[in-house]
Amino acid sequence: MSTLISYAQNFEDIMLWRALSQVEDGCYVDVGAQSPDVDSVSRLFYEHGWRGVHVEPTPHYAGQLRAQRPDEVVLQMAVGERAGILTFFEIEGTGLSTGESLIAAEHRASGFQVNELRVPLVTLDTVLEQVGDRDVHWLKIDVEGAEKQVIDGWQQTARRPWLLVIESTRPLTAEQSHHEWEPAVLAKGYTFAYFDGLNRFYVSEEHPELMPSLAVPPNVFDDFSLSSSSTLCAQVNLAYQALERRGVDEANALHGQIQALHTDADAVRHELQAQLDAARAERDLLEAQIARNDLQHAAMVDGMVMAHNQSLAEFQRLVSQEALALQAELASRTDEAEAGRHTAHKWWLAHEELRRQIQQIHSSRSWQLTRPLRAVRRRLSSGVLTGLKRIVRPVAVHAVRTVFAIPGLKRALKPLIARVPFLYTRLHSVAMQEQLFDQERSNRPPLEGREHDRTMLHMDKRARGVFEDLQRARKEGKAA
Repeated sequence: MSTLISYAQNFEDIMLWRALSQVEDGCYVDVGAQSPDVDSVSRLFYEHGWRGVHVEPTPHYAGQLRAQRPDEVVLQMAVGERAGILTFFEIEGTGLSTGESLIAAEHRASGFQVNELRVPLVTLDTVLEQVGDRDVHWLKIDVEGAEKQVIDGWQQTARRPWLLVIESTRPLTAEQSHHEWEPAVLAKGYTFAYFDGLNRFYVSEEHPELMPSLAVPPNVFDDFSLSSSSTLCAQVNLAYQALERRGVDEANALHGQIQALHTDADAVRHELQAQLDAARAERDLLEAQIARNDLQHAAMVDGMVMAHNQSLAEFQRLVSQEALALQAELASRTDEAEAGRHTAHKWWLAHEELRRQIQQIHSSRSWQLTRPLRAVRRRLSSGVLTGLKRIVRPVAVHAVRTVFAIPGLKRALKPLIARVPFLYTRLHSVAMQEQLFDQERSNRPPLEGREHDRTMLHMDKRARGVFEDLQRARKEGKAA
């Protein structure tokens, strides 16, 4: 695969891949694996040919792992300080299941449904033996508060994974808990390398060459995309699901209308058939009466039969016309249903196009260049921003007045400032509020309108192209 897709909750897979991408057919051990897809640290490696061992005590997720990873080892058990039987607290549909009763009680108090299970308990030594003679390139431990017990069960084996990823905060909080077990990890010959806000990464002393790869967090140079199950894509997924549900609802409504038309057509056919059967029965009765009548009444009866047959033919003609009309109506409703499906597909294509455009915006140079400004603005309180504006505005006003007073200086500075759209927009606003453009127009002919093109002027070529595509897509959506 040429493009990396991150499936992990906090980009743990991207950090590990950056350090270990040069390894072919690598091996991993995932303690607390949970889903094979959602928030999975191992799926990226599995897609690139790696194989390993999963430890997952929850029956639901262990079953999913066996079904989707038939060529890997799945241990449906818990890991602790010693072997035995553990009372395990399952929280269905989440990754919060735990062997810690106090943590389970907190989740129960928060409204979660907690089920108690009895599961086998083994040590980490036993788990690492499942790998055989292969190197373990990374070991992940995510056991919702029981990390110390897992590490304390790592005593006998001399096997040392190259990298460790250990969840180091209490469940559903940012409170760090690594002080409980980190001394034991360091004593085994590991060096702390990176903390991502949720996990701590450690490098074996046998592989110090991996330390530089963990120096910085995931970034644009890792060249990866998010999976559709990522929580960062929640809004896009919700919008797509709503659009999909809308298309399904419309299709179901049209299908219901078609079924109703079929029902009506069947009822009409049954009624017409009953009338036709009655007419045939009447004809048979008349024929029997003709056979019994005297020859003197034969001519009169023949005339009556002929008249009746003509009426019957006219009735059948009317019935045929009604049936043709019903078939035409049914064809029209079928066309409407097909048009509805095309409309749903068109909306899906529009959604895909908008998502592509959003990705282009996020990868544009202007978006990357203004990222530090957005980060600074988010961290500054409204009071600090207001104070800075009160200090900076008089200076900006004086500077702009000075530039407008010296035409040569304005011509020299304007191209330089225009390269920074945010600064150009702010200074242009100051000049407008101070009516400096009005004063300048009184002395020379007005400009060609460039001062007022505040939408397109402050974008680089790539951002301008994305903006025009969005406007065109919006117009096409309205026209459709």
